[in-house]
Amino acid sequence: MVGTVRAARHGGRGIAGLAFALGLAVGATALFGSLGALGTAIRPGRTVVIAAVALAAAAALADLAGLRVRPQVPFQVPERWRRTMPLPRALFLYGLLLGTGVTTFVPAAAVWALLPLCVALASVPVAVAVGLGFALGRALPVLVLSDETALAERPQGLRVLRVFAAAALGLALVAGAAKAAAPVAAPASDPGAAGTDLVWQEPGVGGILLRGGAQTRLPGSDPAIGDTLIAWHSGSAVTVAARDTLQPVLQMTVPGLEKLAVSQAWLAYRVAGPSGSEQIRALAIADPTTTVDVTKSWARGRLGRPSLAGNVVVYHLALPGRSLLFSFDLSTGKRRLLRSARHALLLSPARIGGTVLYVRLGRCSQQLRIGRLDGNGAGRVLYKLPPLAGQDLGHEHGHPEQGSHVPCPGRPKPTARSLWTTALSGTTAYVTVLRASSGGHLTPSLLAVPLAK
Repeated sequence: MVGTVRAARHGGRGIAGLAFALGLAVGATALFGSLGALGTAIRPGRTVVIAAVALAAAAALADLAGLRVRPQVPFQVPERWRRTMPLPRALFLYGLLLGTGVTTFVPAAAVWALLPLCVALASVPVAVAVGLGFALGRALPVLVLSDETALAERPQGLRVLRVFAAAALGLALVAGAAKAAAPVAAPASDPGAAGTDLVWQEPGVGGILLRGGAQTRLPGSDPAIGDTLIAWHSGSAVTVAARDTLQPVLQMTVPGLEKLAVSQAWLAYRVAGPSGSEQIRALAIADPTTTVDVTKSWARGRLGRPSLAGNVVVYHLALPGRSLLFSFDLSTGKRRLLRSARHALLLSPARIGGTVLYVRLGRCSQQLRIGRLDGNGAGRVLYKLPPLAGQDLGHEHGHPEQGSHVPCPGRPKPTARSLWTTALSGTTAYVTVLRASSGGHLTPSLLAVPLAK
């Protein structure tokens, strides 16, 4: 079949060459795209990702060292294709097989490593790009050969192909590193984001503004940021300032103030009542004398930190036996239930447009999730941690497993880390991770998770 491609290329048959290239693209897209889609659906955990990366690194080293590729696929292209089919169709099918990389002779160990790695990356575009890159490297010897025996006479051609495969593997590894969660600051908690600016609370220090890679300490605590404004408080004294200059545009006193959220037109805040209750309220920046009750008063610990985008406040409400996420439109007074759960905690929503980010703490895992505000569609998991509690074997030691039941398949190992507050920008999700020490002290850190699939 190599000779057939060569003859078509030198014979000036552009349609046949195009059919071969199209087959390569379709084969690579079908296989590697499906693997990326599988990863998006199942969202493999950290252990799977680490194992896939380790396998990829070993395969790349094997290719660079020129070690023998195992296992091999003995399937050969049927000889009858070029005798019984029109040339473009035969070359399309040949390209289809080469594009998948694993349905005929496997020229590089990297091919086998690319398969689980594309699942671990959990990104269809990245998986397709990796597949197309490998398909191109697979096709080069066929397109460049001047005759049918060149590959046998010049084995360095196969070595070059293995280097291309290792390069495709490197692309996948770089893509995986680029989309992984990255630490932002520690200790740090309660993030807020607007554009490329980020704010957070540093325990024992106060509010921090990160802009252009430089950190600025704000003259207050629990900072919030939105549109062109930024806010902080010192005790009950609240300051709303211009985001670019930090010059105050509104200063007022709010007794019992705990947490803030700000947009161009509104300031939302959670306050503690005299009897130990909590409530979320809001006021218009242009008319701070009139407040809006976003929620009624609830027992302490029921209401989460408010998040504000435009006219809409989002927040969580934790009740006995039920966890809820709400939105409240300050311009219309309309409240809306966004999510609810009876066997999981839904926490710390943040919103941009029709998208909501939140934390889901379940029995078997902790998830940072993003989805549509209206609740339609499954949404997706951006970041995942093991559960906070472990589980037993489901049966007595020395007894058979028949009839046993465990809530979490695979018996995930519990962690001392927990997901907490969130923030959302157009490109990145932010989440606070609390780590418990042996003495029960919680140390917060801030992670950034890219939104790109």
